[in-house]
Parts: sequence; C-alpha cells; structure tokens
Amino acid sequence: MLAVLFLVLTSFIAPAASSQNIRVVPEPDSVTVILSGTGPASATGAFTGSLSLNGSSSQMPVTGSARASAEGLAVSLKINYRDIPEDWVARFRSADFDYRLRGRVADAQEIEWSGTKRWEEVQVEKGHAAPSANFIKLDAIELTEFSLFQSAAKAQVAVQNPLSFKLKLASTNYRLFANEREIGSGSTKGMILHGAQKTTLDLPIELDHGQLLAAAGSTLRSGGHVEARLLGKLLIRLPGGDIPVPLDLSGHLSLFK
Repeated sequence: MLAVLFLVLTSFIAPAASSQNIRVVPEPDSVTVILSGTGPASATGAFTGSLSLNGSSSQMPVTGSARASAEGLAVSLKINYRDIPEDWVARFRSADFDYRLRGRVADAQEIEWSGTKRWEEVQVEKGHAAPSANFIKLDAIELTEFSLFQSAAKAQVAVQNPLSFKLKLASTNYRLFANEREIGSGSTKGMILHGAQKTTLDLPIELDHGQLLAAAGSTLRSGGHVEARLLGKLLIRLPGGDIPVPLDLSGHLSLFK
C-alpha cells in the first residue's frame, strides 16, 4: 500500500546502484513516476516501453512522455495501481528495489535504464496528501457501551485496496484520543483486503472510563460529540516482510449510542 502504498508495492536484478533519479507523485488511483538520467539525449516526445521490478518476469507495458534537456532525459510514466502485477508485490524488499525500464522515445531514441535504489532515495512529491489518506478513511467512532462505571467504543475505518489482488492485513494497533486526551486503545488480528474493493474494519476500543469522562466534560450533560483522533498502524503482510501503514484519522466521538 507508496509513498506508503506505491513505495510499498513498486519495488530485475541489476549489478550496480542506479544512476537515475526517481521521483513519484501519488494520486488516488495512480502514481506518476519520473525517472531522470544524465548523458546525451536528443529526443523529446512520447515514450512507449516496459517496466520490470525486482527481477520479475512480469513486465508492465508503460507509456508516457520524455523531455530532453542539457542535463539529460526525463521520462514520466503514469502507472495505475490496478495494473501493478502481483509478482512485483511478492518480491518486495524492505530496504531497496531493482528496476529495469526499456523503451523508445518519439519512435527514435532507444533507452534501457536499470539499477538499484534504496527507498529513502526516492523523492515523494511534496504538497500532496499522505498516500495512505487516499485509501484509509474514518467512517465513525461511537460508544458501544456506557454506564456509570464502564464504557467501550468502536471505530469504523474504511480501507480501499487499489490493487487487483488481495492483501493480508496481519494486525492493527491503535490509540484513541478525545479532546487531546488519550482515552483508550485496541488491536485486531488477521483480515483479508480483497482486490479492488473497500473493506470496513470494525475496530473495538477498550476505554479508560475516567479519562473518557474527563475528556468529555460538560458534553456528557448536553449530548453530542467530542473531537477525536485515532492513531496507530495497519500491518500488511507480504512475502518479503511486513509493511506498517500509519493510521492518523480525525473525526468525532459520538457520546451516545
């Protein structure tokens, strides 16, 4: 799940470190990848070719545009999340990834770029929302039990899997804050996020009753809502290692069922 999701999922074996710079711009349904290489570049125009990651035999056909300058050549590709091969994800490595881009610019100049990049070397376009914000939404936080002596709550979180294949959600861990005061926490185990579908997670929250009363204050007498924030992580299980996806969702806690 990019940037959190794309950087998780876009991970060919190359003998040397990459000489290309890579920048990504995540969007709700796709990611734009800009690869820039130094050296002579004579052609500007449409680009057609294929991309392979981490030695996978699954090569994705890609199209885009290329721009030549005095510094070299920049190739911009738009990749839809639904087109990412499952084998790329199965080959994910947490530290780095290998890539190979082959193609032709303006039906003239041929290029073949390959290399290895560490994830922290990839530039994520600033000024865009956190990638996970495109796929994780808070539907509601509400009390499931409330009395003079105890209380409990649940959060409903909608998770959109933009890929065409299922992902395993190994666990969730989270804390709930109300009016900037921590009032509870919870965790869950094991769930499947089906491909190209939205899954609603029901996250039970064990509340600290005293902290809830302190956070709610006079709102309890009048009914209504208090400002709430859910912080934590989702753990996506991949063959190459688990990937934590941060939870940072704001909304309101409904004080009455």
